[in-house]
Amino acid sequence: MRNPKALDEMIRGSRGGDIGQLQELAIAIREFLVETVSTTGGHIGANLGTVELTLALDRVFGGEDDRVIWDTGHQGYTHKILTGRADQFSTMNTYGGLSRFLSRSEDESDVIEASHGGTSLSVALGLALARRLTGQRGWAVAVVGDGALTEGMLLEALNHASSEGPLPLVLVLNDNGYAISPGFGAFHDYLQSRPLGVTTPDTLFTALGYSYTGPVDGHDLSALCDALEEAKSGSGERVRLVHVKTQKGRGLPAADSHPYRMHFSFPFDPDTGKALVQNAVRSYQDVASEVISAEMGRNDRIVCITPSTRYATALEPVFEAYPDRCYDPGMEEQHAMTLSVGLALGGLVPVLFYQSTFMQRAYDQLFHDVCFMNLPTLLLSVRVGFAGYDNPTHHGIYETSYLRSLPNLRILYPKDGYELERMVRDSLRDLQGPTLVEMPYGPVDLIDAGVLDDSPESFAAPEVLHGGDDLTIIAVGPRFKDAMAARAILEDKGISCGLVNLRYLKPLPESALLTIMGKVPRVVVVEEAVLEGGVGSAVASLASDHGLGTQILRVGLPCTFVEPGSADELAHAYRLDASALASRVLERWPRLGE
Repeated sequence: MRNPKALDEMIRGSRGGDIGQLQELAIAIREFLVETVSTTGGHIGANLGTVELTLALDRVFGGEDDRVIWDTGHQGYTHKILTGRADQFSTMNTYGGLSRFLSRSEDESDVIEASHGGTSLSVALGLALARRLTGQRGWAVAVVGDGALTEGMLLEALNHASSEGPLPLVLVLNDNGYAISPGFGAFHDYLQSRPLGVTTPDTLFTALGYSYTGPVDGHDLSALCDALEEAKSGSGERVRLVHVKTQKGRGLPAADSHPYRMHFSFPFDPDTGKALVQNAVRSYQDVASEVISAEMGRNDRIVCITPSTRYATALEPVFEAYPDRCYDPGMEEQHAMTLSVGLALGGLVPVLFYQSTFMQRAYDQLFHDVCFMNLPTLLLSVRVGFAGYDNPTHHGIYETSYLRSLPNLRILYPKDGYELERMVRDSLRDLQGPTLVEMPYGPVDLIDAGVLDDSPESFAAPEVLHGGDDLTIIAVGPRFKDAMAARAILEDKGISCGLVNLRYLKPLPESALLTIMGKVPRVVVVEEAVLEGGVGSAVASLASDHGLGTQILRVGLPCTFVEPGSADELAHAYRLDASALASRVLERWPRLGE
């Protein structure tokens, strides 16, 4: 069922039809998802598990005034199909193509653009309260995964919602036993103890004040529609909660043996689940994981934490080698951060490994619990800078700016894998306080192995690779390669151009930078981050504070939400690649080289 037009016809024919027609549509949609996403890549496992649930929600809560709010939009592919976007699926994971997530810019039926779990009940409660206050019609339905149920904000909303009395609000608990990683903890164990067919009253949710229905078979359309209709027509003082059991990756046998039930996949063989292009290239997180494992072998006080992202941090081998010293608390980013406080106070050396987009959620804990107490904690953050084809909120282009203001926090950013190895190794062997090592998304660059043997004093200073009389480019992290290529372009034009790899972003190596800037009339700072509050701003402030006459060009990103795209596509679009960088230098100083 690859033909989007035929699928659209089936959807139109099923409107108001019987359950049998919906079941046929579910089969067709599942086939379509496997065929298309196996070609483009995308969040296949999560979406195969929500086909019937989406169809039932559309039938029962598809009114003009109803709003269904999906907790993270990466499970909304069936919703996209129902709202006329099947013909766009072939463009997923291409620049300007269909989003992997729900997107308000794509369709007005996409209520929110959430790509972090735990947000939907707060939004749905707000909508329901607004309807009650203004007399508007319509229901607000929050669809929450069991993995997101333990997110701090969702628990806060769960505590609040039941106290508001009668509301046009329904909470659908989509229980598949997974977040991204397999489920974990007391809530998971409780939900798993309630298999289908058990009719004993629920104790947890009813004690919290909810009218509970379930568990319902999330792939039985008749049972789903009945349960949702019951929630919609129910009366009384309690908010309704419908507990639905679904199977992540349903209909794709390859998901059965996959550790994350094929939560996400690049283009794959639908029969085997294997990627069509086997990528043997090491990533930055691979390098970091290898160093962590080696250092844990040397020092039994090192412990490792990651919140439900072992797959994205390459920590699986570390968890397998040191299971007693590794912790995955699930989708609990804030708790994971402050968990490290107790471990550090207990005399251990905690390593926390996040994706940049998820570490944002632990900002207050980093500020209040880790930095304020100046505790020895190593933070690793991957997908800093451009983060590929996920939602715009996944880009790590804001991290450096919003963390530079935190006292006691050191921030390092390597230009390649060798520098990353050195930074992680040195930090774990002499961790004096909160230390963050940032790393980009994608294959690791291996430029200069010599840094592994540099003296500590030499490695802590900016790396001056070339001197220049006309200007110097100071490069941050992954922008180093393009800065090096831009320097060559400018040299070919007769411009004497220096090149510096910064490495240490906070605190800035002020003395060394003042020396560098004092030798040239012009300095360019290039970073894959927003300019406001970035490294370029810090360098410009340093020059200004010391009365230097150096002219400074800051090259980075505007303070905006950047569209999904590959690093190369986005660098070209935002003029951060080598040719654009050279052009920007000449635009700023057009008489250079004359």
